Amino acid sequence: MAEITSSRSIPTPTIGLWLLVHSGSRGIGARVFGHHARAAGSSSPLAGLDAREGAGAAYLVDHAVALAFARENREALLARVVAVVADVLRITPRATEAFDVHHNFVAEETWGERRLLVHRKGAIHAAEGTLALVPGSMGTASYVVRGLGNPAAFGSCSHGAGRVMSRREARARVRPEDLRRVMKRVVYPPNMDRSLVTEAPQAYRDVRRVLDDEADLVTPMVRLTPLAVVKGAS
Repeated sequence: MAEITSSRSIPTPTIGLWLLVHSGSRGIGARVFGHHARAAGSSSPLAGLDAREGAGAAYLVDHAVALAFARENREALLARVVAVVADVLRITPRATEAFDVHHNFVAEETWGERRLLVHRKGAIHAAEGTLALVPGSMGTASYVVRGLGNPAAFGSCSHGAGRVMSRREARARVRPEDLRRVMKRVVYPPNMDRSLVTEAPQAYRDVRRVLDDEADLVTPMVRLTPLAVVKGAS
């Protein structure tokens, strides 16, 4: 959370803002795995690598590098957003809380006295007591949640609301005017209407129902209502 305070000397109220940054790998993750699968001579898309041997161990090293790059990328994006907010509002931001979650990765963890490689695809780590994010869509609420560490789910929960339309389907079914109607209270670049339909709120499940269904995995703590959306290239 970025706690925003005025840079002026006269007393002013504190403004609390949550800044959410979501960036995908732009295909880097798939390329990393594809490289190692080919190097290991795997032809099946479902083939696996033995982590105890050279090919699998090498993949895990590159996987860790990719995760580190992703985290640094998000940090850089967040720094730019904070700088813009500070400039536009003429304030001095002070971060009071920050956390970062991956949603497509492998982690080595201990479960039931066994050391396992847990693969979370479209899921995040929700260890007991830790904070995480469950996004809705760019036009609906997202939630800060506290993990319950449910062992039946390997301490995980959903990455977000999840899609009910693929990007291709949303592009065919959602018109720019439909997007403008549901995004009327959210600021976004109007010239991006056509490209943003792939992320329209209609393309996603109701995040409230998703959270109801995983009440044994996380506890909602803060409801975040979007005010503005900044989207990069698709």
